[in-house]
Amino acid sequence: MISRLVLLLVSGLLLVACARPYRIGDHVLVEWGEENLQYPAYIIDKKSKTRFRVHYDGYPARWDEDVGLPRIKGWVQGDVPHPPPPKKVRLSRGLSKDQPEGPVSPFKAGDKIRVRWRDSEYRAIVLAIVSSKELKVHYEGHEDAWDEIVPTSRVIVTP
Repeated sequence: MISRLVLLLVSGLLLVACARPYRIGDHVLVEWGEENLQYPAYIIDKKSKTRFRVHYDGYPARWDEDVGLPRIKGWVQGDVPHPPPPKKVRLSRGLSKDQPEGPVSPFKAGDKIRVRWRDSEYRAIVLAIVSSKELKVHYEGHEDAWDEIVPTSRVIVTP
């Protein structure tokens, strides 16, 4: 009986010891905010064996933070739904509990950007945030008929 218990304990320790450590570039779930919800994030820096700097998907870099291992809940597997923004993000946007949050994006209405189309770039203004990965834009010098929804992968931020 004791030998089985020792065997189980040793097996468990070996499994834990063999687990791959987190690395820069890993897509992980991180507990964030007072609500303790899990948000997808990328590890962007390793501070120590137990602390990492993470960047949350769909949020501007100002929300990047250093987190300890207990807050990292594992690797992202497939598509993970984004929970609503944490309370501290809602408050920083001036939103109350009753206001809709809208999609999270590093862009805001009025931002001046450039949009890639084929081999050219066009100046545009963000009209609205459609989702965390899409913007409605108006091309400077063009009629409103040319306004369109573009994926953020085509956007070039102007300084």
